[in-house]
Amino acid sequence: MNIPLDQFEQIIDETILKRGLNYFWQGRVEEPEELSPGCFETTVQGSEPYRVTVTVQDRKVTDYSCTCPYDMGPVCKHVAALLFALQEESLGLQKHKKKNSSASSRKKGIQKGRKTVAEQVDEILNHLSPELQTDFIREQCLRDPSFRRIFIAQFTRYLEGESKAVYAQQVKAILQSSKGRGGYIEWNKTAAVGKAVFNMLVNSRKHLELRNYQTALFISSAVLEEMVKALQFADDSDGDIGGNIQEAIELLYQAAAKDLPEENRKWLFDYTLTTVKKRLFEGWDWDLHMMSIAAEVMKGEKEASILLNLIESVPFSEYEEERVQEIISTILRKSGRNAEAEEFEASNMKNPAFRGQAIKRAMDNGNLEKAKEIAQEGIQQDQKDKPGLADDWVDWLLKIALKQKDQKEVIARARYLLFKPNRDHGHYYKILKSEVDANKWSSFIDDLIKQLSDVGRWSDSHFLAWICIEEERWKTLLEVCERNFTLQGIQEYEKYLANLYPEELSDIYRRRIIELVERHADRNHY
Repeated sequence: MNIPLDQFEQIIDETILKRGLNYFWQGRVEEPEELSPGCFETTVQGSEPYRVTVTVQDRKVTDYSCTCPYDMGPVCKHVAALLFALQEESLGLQKHKKKNSSASSRKKGIQKGRKTVAEQVDEILNHLSPELQTDFIREQCLRDPSFRRIFIAQFTRYLEGESKAVYAQQVKAILQSSKGRGGYIEWNKTAAVGKAVFNMLVNSRKHLELRNYQTALFISSAVLEEMVKALQFADDSDGDIGGNIQEAIELLYQAAAKDLPEENRKWLFDYTLTTVKKRLFEGWDWDLHMMSIAAEVMKGEKEASILLNLIESVPFSEYEEERVQEIISTILRKSGRNAEAEEFEASNMKNPAFRGQAIKRAMDNGNLEKAKEIAQEGIQQDQKDKPGLADDWVDWLLKIALKQKDQKEVIARARYLLFKPNRDHGHYYKILKSEVDANKWSSFIDDLIKQLSDVGRWSDSHFLAWICIEEERWKTLLEVCERNFTLQGIQEYEKYLANLYPEELSDIYRRRIIELVERHADRNHY
């Protein structure tokens, strides 16, 4: 996001803008506070109080957030209301006076020279003795449950007997505070839960960076377990709970990739195995993540055998089979059983990960004919049921042909892939331009343009336009725009055509505008 503060009303959706302005006029926006330079926060009274934050740098809105559940667009009415408050003076606005308020008590817009909240806090702290600070924090913890949860969550590692259970209790408290009478967390409450729990994970990440590994593991595992349970009694339509689950798992993966002290490594290995044995995540695919993490941190033949035996005892779906195979291969290789791993992979070559690894190994060993054979087998195996995967093996054949400097093969493979959807067309175009004889390039491009025009897929139209720009075929680009694009598409390429074909471009615009009006002139678009 990068919206000029002086022009936000020209950019934000008109409906949202009007609602935000009404909120401002109605006096629903509390006086904004500058938390730190350029970071403003307020409370906007909607159906309930919402906390809104906006960051302004060089008179541009660079970031924003709101605790409301709105997800129908980039900016909600509460953010718009705060922007009006920040621009109150420059826009000449005046909100309705609240009772008992005076003109002198109202501030207008962004106040220059006013101390930020951070500066005010620092100034106060500089005048408080450690004893007074301690007394204040203790009193606030006893009186304010929200402050208490934040304080304890931030500094739990200093408690004697720190454990996963302590952090689990903090997550439970957050969940409990958002439950309705029936013990269910409605969709409009899950956002607040998600943000509160995510703050715990931010803390976990900090501990991971500081090498406080056990604390990071405690927090991440506690969040993971409690948020999985929460899926049973919460409406997670917006993914606030599921997002924290994924973040917690990601943090466990990152911890596994560290050079963990033996105590922490063993804890993580035992923990992941325990979750699978107890089926804590039954019904989800997170068991696979746990075993994958266990495979990353395992050491020695004994732990390898324990993990392999566990995998054999757990029923996996057909959908999970390939991932399980990859975990088994990792275990075998990490325990030094490379020959057994290669035999296992060779017997499960339908797994694309194994086929890709086998091709790469053959190429690295200089055995290009073997690599080509494996890739061709993959094409035969997958071209009927998995054509996209078969094209991956064609891409490997292209890499092999480049290694062998087989110009004819390179051109054939690159041209084939050039016309496949969901591919990096620019990559194959550049390969072709470097391999096709310069004297034949113009006619080669003619054939490409004709073939792309005949195919007629919408995605190919933009690629065709890209080729026209690369080759400076402006007349052809004009024809592509006229034949394939709506107003928005034509606007994208106008800068290349306006000076060369002003009349033709104007005529295309005229016809598109008439078509647009005709399509939207019936009662369905009243």
